[in-house]
Amino acid sequence: MARSFRERQRELREDVILDTAYQLLLEQGYQKMNMDELAARVGVAKMTIYQHFPSKEALVIGVIVRGMKMIEEELTPDFAAPAPALERLEAILAKSLERRSTLRRVNVELAPAAVTQNPRYQAQRDRLAEQWSGLIEQAKAEGSVDRTLSTPVLVRLLFNTFQTDFDDLLHAGAISADELAHTLITVAIKGMRS
Repeated sequence: MARSFRERQRELREDVILDTAYQLLLEQGYQKMNMDELAARVGVAKMTIYQHFPSKEALVIGVIVRGMKMIEEELTPDFAAPAPALERLEAILAKSLERRSTLRRVNVELAPAAVTQNPRYQAQRDRLAEQWSGLIEQAKAEGSVDRTLSTPVLVRLLFNTFQTDFDDLLHAGAISADELAHTLITVAIKGMRS
């Protein structure tokens, strides 16, 4: 069913709000970002922001969920030149880490439970888990992932590994962001191989 002009306009406005909020978060962090400045940068009334997002917390969760959706879209295979499933999964994990690293730099200071208990976050996480499961199953069928490994356990391990906080190591200079990404992805992928 075709969306109305008003629905498309609302979606576009929401995208601009999320883009601008993301930029403000990068510049100022969660605590310093305010809705007045966000509204001014978007060029709308503050009440318009609140029509889309009832609170600053909901707005930031919207930014996080949107990043997850972008990763989900990247999971869609290019059927003109499809790569093996394990290669696609590795690329997605790298992109996920890159996006997570950026969000960490955004200085989001929400309690983890505020994010993980949010229904929008949970729904998006479930969609990602379903797609990751599909890639793992495809990789098993291609013979690159050990068929005896439980797909739901692998998906949970991947989510938990990539949500673990390594900020103390990064801030102490013990590792670089590239070293972190390389280590996590190498261990995850090698651990699955058949």
